[in-house]
Amino acid sequence: MNLFYSVNINESKSKIILSDDENRHLIKVLRKSEGEKITITDGLGYVYNCQIINIFKKQTELKVINYKLVYSNKPKLRIGISMLKKADRFEWFLEKATEIGVCEITPIISQYSEKKKLNMERSNKIMISAIKQSVRFYLPKLNNPINFNQFINESSYEKNNFLATCKNDDLKLFQNSIKKSQDINILIGPEGGFSKSEIDLAKKTNFTPVSLAENRLRTETAGVVSCMIFSFINN
Repeated sequence: MNLFYSVNINESKSKIILSDDENRHLIKVLRKSEGEKITITDGLGYVYNCQIINIFKKQTELKVINYKLVYSNKPKLRIGISMLKKADRFEWFLEKATEIGVCEITPIISQYSEKKKLNMERSNKIMISAIKQSVRFYLPKLNNPINFNQFINESSYEKNNFLATCKNDDLKLFQNSIKKSQDINILIGPEGGFSKSEIDLAKKTNFTPVSLAENRLRTETAGVVSCMIFSFINN
């Protein structure tokens, strides 16, 4: 199934206009014609069956035939992940985490982070492309970058908070620390790991240090591995 995305669609609309990017894919790549039917999601769980009414040079008009809410009662994984110097590596993480399944991603600026800014528009486009590719109807929430302390403080009241680190060989593995059907928050550090003061603060604020693997992982790999472990346990 070819899935399309539109933020301008909702259950009160009988007709919609596809955006430039989606319109280009619909007409130039898939070569759809008037009268054909397509499926659209709003990224909030709603799925719309639509019919192409009119095709113009830069936009396509669609009629909404019917819609449904694909309800999800799966537990939520929220990842706080350190910003990376190379944008393509962070974008790879965003794509794969979205495909595997994650509820919320917060870029973190920690003591050893190499970058402090993120192209939010480009990042969201990558994630939209990923839900279309993997036929997912929920678009993960991507927050603006925040500092380590802010993430810790905002998550301190929640249960099941974890800090991925390789500073201690005696740490319990992440997959042995979580249970099925639990909402999880996990922090992934930069290449150099979290500083001692950051780890100490996390411990004092309801975060449990864990290891994701026996070997050391790149930041973006660690983020994807945490998604895979969470998905495996809950599926």
